[in-house]
Amino acid sequence: MTLLLQWMTATPVRAFLAAALASLVALLALPMAAWLPAGFVVLALLTGGQALALAAAAGAAIAMLWMLAPAFGLGPALAVAIAVLLPAWSGATALSATRSLNLVYQALTLGAGLLVLAIHALLGDPQGVLMPLIAQLGPVLQQVAATLSQWGIESSPEEIGAATARVAWATLGWMVLLHALMAQFAGLWGLGCLREPGLFGREFRQLKLGRLIAWSLAAAFVLSLAAHRLVAGGWQAADDVVFVLAAAFLVQALAVVHGLRELQVIGQVPVILAYVALILAPVALVGIGFADTWFRFRERFVKR
Repeated sequence: MTLLLQWMTATPVRAFLAAALASLVALLALPMAAWLPAGFVVLALLTGGQALALAAAAGAAIAMLWMLAPAFGLGPALAVAIAVLLPAWSGATALSATRSLNLVYQALTLGAGLLVLAIHALLGDPQGVLMPLIAQLGPVLQQVAATLSQWGIESSPEEIGAATARVAWATLGWMVLLHALMAQFAGLWGLGCLREPGLFGREFRQLKLGRLIAWSLAAAFVLSLAAHRLVAGGWQAADDVVFVLAAAFLVQALAVVHGLRELQVIGQVPVILAYVALILAPVALVGIGFADTWFRFRERFVKR
């Protein structure tokens, strides 16, 4: 793997081709693999600077436009390329300057929260903006309603469409944050392979969002609860910020688990259970990440 990474980052032309190939591979597993071309751009910036990263970003963007523009149009394809590459590029620039994955994690989380608030401020009624698109998905929503009915869950296509519009922008904010973080992780892991083995693991195990973001989540949660008590439907902007910030604490919880495992405080089974909890009990992990802000679980067991 190290030899392959050395070859791909040796020249701008190779970086261009490698990033384009990463975009093609990512297309086969969208949306979960959207971080792959961005991750290579991060690696290029960390190893070769702006020139190498520009070549990689160009290769990734051109490949995305070539694949997506025929189906969705140039505008949407360009928006996807920007959403995938720009946050990762910004994070990588900060990572290159500070060498602090933790700082980048905090900055990207704040950025995702501000992105959601900006969407609400600019669109006024973000859910309403999506309703014409939701209406075009009528046949799909009917199939979803029929499937849910077979599982004993009764919900009309209209209710499913409204619920989809309600969570769409929060999901967008979280996906932008997740893919930007994954790109930083991939780039730092690649840099570790090339220059400093163990670099990524050491940085990941130290991740924490800090009290500013923890208090921001608490404030948004209180506002959300108050709005739901006072206004029918609540305040969607507060709900979306709570979703994005709470989801970010999932990453801190995983860092806590891996940190405790490295310190030999816990075994391998709790680590596995933590990843199972990502699907079955994510709120429990959010609680662990949030509580770590004050209780500092890892620092309590640091080897002396």
